[in-house]
Amino acid sequence: MKPSGIITFLSDFGLADWFVAAVKGEILKINKNAKIIDITHSIQPHDIRSAAFVLSQCYADFPVGTIHLVVVDPGVGNTRRCIAAVSGGYFFVAPDNGVLSYVLDKEATIYDIPVPHRASVTFHGRDIFAPAAAQLSLGNKAFCKKIPVSGCERFEFPVCKTRGDTVIGEIVYIDHFGNCITTIPVESDAINLCIDQTDIPVRECYAEGQKKEVIAVRGSSGFYEIVVNQGNAQYILKSKVGTRVTAYVQ
Repeated sequence: MKPSGIITFLSDFGLADWFVAAVKGEILKINKNAKIIDITHSIQPHDIRSAAFVLSQCYADFPVGTIHLVVVDPGVGNTRRCIAAVSGGYFFVAPDNGVLSYVLDKEATIYDIPVPHRASVTFHGRDIFAPAAAQLSLGNKAFCKKIPVSGCERFEFPVCKTRGDTVIGEIVYIDHFGNCITTIPVESDAINLCIDQTDIPVRECYAEGQKKEVIAVRGSSGFYEIVVNQGNAQYILKSKVGTRVTAYVQ
């Protein structure tokens, strides 16, 4: 598989500091023609699971051969590995901390990226991951040792439980609109959802809800989302990632 020349970048670095620019600069020093596309740098600091979900929602929207660089790395500088992966037609460069859990298939090939002695213990994004992604974009590999997929750090997507005519799940991600994405798949054909004894009717789109009314819609993520027309569902419900959600199905 040939690299597409596109490198996406996902991190919890924010935009107030120089970190994002430094990583991009290191990439461009190696491949000045690389196309670097930001996914987001607004992941909550150290929130590996949210980063894994965001990556899972958009990685396949890019051309085959795209390199996805992910740096959400609370364990930077410790014994966790730096890895590169090839899976499902895409390349991934990231710390081995579970952030690739939702994108690696059973046929994935994983490589260990060696840590150079000169690398800062606080900025592997610049000193290790950026050069590895840049080399990959040129068709080069800065690593050779393979790691079995089973040897990588991974966590499972939260599993829903079915009890009679109900499906019990949880909120897995909250976007900046305050929309609460649940783990309940849209195929469940829910009539309504419930959080903390608050019934939430299912509607076809945001506009079918009254202004400030909490409703559920079948989200583009493939899961039911709890939203408010021109409002913030998280604020109104005081919900958070992990909050239990019950769906009543037909």
